[in-house]
Amino acid sequence: MTLSLNGDIYVITPKGAEHSVIPGTQAESEDAPEILFSSILPVGDQWLVAGGEGFLKLGKEKSWQDVSPPLQTEYPYKVPDWTILGTNQNGDIFIVATQAANTRHFNLYPGHPLYREDMSEEEEFELQKKLYAELDSYPRLKTLFTGRPGAWKQQALPDRIARSLPAYSYVADVESDGNGANYVIGSDGLVMKGNPQAGFTDISSIADREKNFKDGVCWRNELILATGTELFRFDGHFAKPFAPKVKMRSAPFVLQPSAIFVQNDKLYVFDYGLRYYTFDDQSWNQYDIPKELSQRPFKGGGRKGPP
Repeated sequence: MTLSLNGDIYVITPKGAEHSVIPGTQAESEDAPEILFSSILPVGDQWLVAGGEGFLKLGKEKSWQDVSPPLQTEYPYKVPDWTILGTNQNGDIFIVATQAANTRHFNLYPGHPLYREDMSEEEEFELQKKLYAELDSYPRLKTLFTGRPGAWKQQALPDRIARSLPAYSYVADVESDGNGANYVIGSDGLVMKGNPQAGFTDISSIADREKNFKDGVCWRNELILATGTELFRFDGHFAKPFAPKVKMRSAPFVLQPSAIFVQNDKLYVFDYGLRYYTFDDQSWNQYDIPKELSQRPFKGGGRKGPP
């Protein structure tokens, strides 16, 4: 299953690609409001879809309903952008709301409370500069929820993530270890352990604050973490480098993880350099991905072209 930025849904089956659109989106009509969609998750026989402008809906075909948790939008913030992180082994869904300050409150225009028609260009420039400085003083807000549509529970995030300045922080992934523990990972070294019922505790170290984790996987009772340039083994408090012990056969000659996962008790690490690595607790192996596989065109069916 895949989702376009404009609201197309493609379900890939052995018979080909089935295409549908979310009603009221630009995938249906160019006159619809612009909403950038971020993630999709099957829930029973329906889909949970998340995106910008407060969009978090559950549905299928023509029938959709808003299922977003109650989250107050205070001045000067915009309605949240929603992202689905994933699910744990019990089927609990993890979603994140991101709220940024609304730039229209900080743009000087006719009708703005501080705008005057008799202002000189210099006055207007200085006032606009002050407004932009004020805009930059508002942190980006992030709120984590767990549960299911109609039954969400808010979870606490560390303040460096929940109210971040500068505003680049993020929550990236959720992983389960098979023993009832869930790990929520993200930027600024974020590793939280817990479960939706009891809550989560940040177990990362201050020394790891400069690491921005983008992906994680639980493998043989260990948590393996990846940034855009490194791989780590997490020992319960520290993230320790865990580089594949192989000789890189082609450039780039450093690891650049694009995805990690476990299959048949073996760790797989995919690299942006058109290669992947496997590790079975004994040795590393390196494999090249044929270049032609990265150039295959999308051949989905349906009434429209690919997203």
